[in-house]
Amino acid sequence: MNNKVIKLLFISLSIVFSHVQAAGKITGINFSGPDDPNHPNIIQIQIEGGYNSGDCNTQFAAIRDSADRKHLISFAIAAYATKEPVTIVVNNSDKYFQDRCTISRISSVY
Repeated sequence: MNNKVIKLLFISLSIVFSHVQAAGKITGINFSGPDDPNHPNIIQIQIEGGYNSGDCNTQFAAIRDSADRKHLISFAIAAYATKEPVTIVVNNSDKYFQDRCTISRISSVY
């Protein structure tokens, strides 16, 4: 029984710590097209205060431009335009360029 509890705790902690969170206003947003040689089809976002990095870049993170992420992109553009603070969750197991991680969630600050 104790082995199962320890295993469950380890899995839970792994999930929690595999994502990096940041909160603040989006200070920069850059769009790359399919022919960008460094990081194609991403929307790179900078946030005030930077990202609390595990092994991710503290300055840049991005949303991959795909059909199933259009709502994230729209939300990021609206937040940038209105200067509303957001909370961003970064997936440190998915890097789009060197140490730059992708964004898995973006939401309004409560």
